[in-house]
Amino acid sequence: MSGEPTSDCRSDLALDLASKRMASPGLSASVEPSGEEPVSALEQPLSGPEQKRIKLTRGNGRKQRGSRKANADETVLDSIELMLCTAWLEAHANAKAATAPTVFGWPEADRQAEADFCRAPPVPAKLAGGAEADCELDVYVHEITERGVGVATRETADELRALVTRGMRPWVFTAPFTLCGERVRVRTVRHEWGYTQCDTLLVSEPSPLRVDAPCQYFGKCSGCQLQHVSYDDQLKFKRQVVERALKHANPLFAKLAVAPVSRSPLALGYRTKLTPHFDIHKGTPADQVAIGFAMAGQRRVLDIEDCIIATDAVRQGAKQACKDAKARMSSYKRGATLLVRETNVPKDDPHGDVASIPAAELVKDYVLDFKGWVTDVVGELKFRYPASSFFQNNASILPAFTGYVRDELAKWSQRLASEDGAGELRHLIDAYCGSGLFGIACHASFANVLGIEISNESISCANDNAKMNGINNCDFLLGDASKIFDKVDTSPRHTAVIIDPPRKGSNPDFLDQLIAYGPRVIVYIACGVPAQARDLNHMFSRGAISIDGVEAAVETRPSSVYEVASIQPFDLFPQTYHVENIVVLVRKD
Repeated sequence: MSGEPTSDCRSDLALDLASKRMASPGLSASVEPSGEEPVSALEQPLSGPEQKRIKLTRGNGRKQRGSRKANADETVLDSIELMLCTAWLEAHANAKAATAPTVFGWPEADRQAEADFCRAPPVPAKLAGGAEADCELDVYVHEITERGVGVATRETADELRALVTRGMRPWVFTAPFTLCGERVRVRTVRHEWGYTQCDTLLVSEPSPLRVDAPCQYFGKCSGCQLQHVSYDDQLKFKRQVVERALKHANPLFAKLAVAPVSRSPLALGYRTKLTPHFDIHKGTPADQVAIGFAMAGQRRVLDIEDCIIATDAVRQGAKQACKDAKARMSSYKRGATLLVRETNVPKDDPHGDVASIPAAELVKDYVLDFKGWVTDVVGELKFRYPASSFFQNNASILPAFTGYVRDELAKWSQRLASEDGAGELRHLIDAYCGSGLFGIACHASFANVLGIEISNESISCANDNAKMNGINNCDFLLGDASKIFDKVDTSPRHTAVIIDPPRKGSNPDFLDQLIAYGPRVIVYIACGVPAQARDLNHMFSRGAISIDGVEAAVETRPSSVYEVASIQPFDLFPQTYHVENIVVLVRKD
């Protein structure tokens, strides 16, 4: 986090680590066990995740399909390698990142030695039969994963440097809600591949960066991960998350400049949607059923009376939703998920028609019905959609978020027209258009906007939203995911494309279609930055992205090759590890 080194040496290290991940089978190859699985040093029963791993990697005569990391968190594994190499470099002050060992604790590419180590935890864990008193220990935090989880060992920083200098490897523990440099008391919960998941019990030696969390539930609720650091430090951390994701996807991407994260106008009270839930257990009285969010590291629900990252309207609606649920608790069999969304309504008639009323004259209210309708306001624009469908959940930052996309498209339209005389961008394609947010927000700079979605309901909403805002140059069509550009008849030389896929990112088929179409400018908006980095690397591997003049060696060069013009993260979810990222690609001609 902000306690991480910020020197050029650290950047070189991340770049070198990314190269080694891609080149070394010892870091990524699958285990192919034969015979019996090795017995743990403590001869403890295998945990649930470990039993699942064995089932995946034992083929029973069939092709083995599981990875040795099938149940481990890749962000933790990456952070462990970064921690070990950082410690080694700190112990060798004059060494360069390229000279650091590829692996620690076993010979490179010796998968059996790796399996022997990673399946033999030296400590008991609660879910592996460990006694409560034996599962508590003190650890030192050395790294923070991209999800805000501390990566720790029982060794101090000096002891860790001495250990890796001897080529050895420590057993690692994950400690949520911690910061680099802290000494914390943890309880071991579950063994994973070379590390143990833990609950944080006590911060014995806090970091100077630690602040008091504003929420009474922080550390127990799984909803927020970063309330224990200042908002400025949260933004620095999220910038590092974007940089790490890019470097991990492709070492060349380390050369790309990531702008500072654009801050949210509201760090608290911003969230326009909540989904409290509850489970019903046999024997629990109705008035004692917990309604809230998942406990950190557990499957139990934490009873939450108020969520301070939600807007005032949503907080009021959540209290009403919980009250209603408790009143009819006897009608539920297994529990349920509730929905609370902020909406905008006419001041004197909450059920009145919003279409004819200016956005500035609407007031805040809430919707609890999954089948209800929500009206969001972005600047002077109104967007109406079903309460159960997707829409960005931080209204305070949406004017700046959509405005950045609009301004980037306008800037490149003018620049390209003046540079090569080919003319400005005249057409905009909004793929994954949803309810039309970006297409409608950016419509003024284009002769026409074409939105494409595979959801009929979303297309209907998008067209209605264009009409409600008095916009006549937008047309939203139902598209086929396998032939997404079949309905596009505009010249790619004068066309820009916005893509805003779900968290899992785009698929190779869509990206190949995008490359084949070859628009002049691509704006890739992502809520899942690792998936975005993976997609950019796919385009690079196809020869469609050039990094400082370097292009992938491919048999057939695509007609369209892009340069990364800008990378701008936005903080749509303060207090959490989530970060949105916008990458602008401009075609080289």
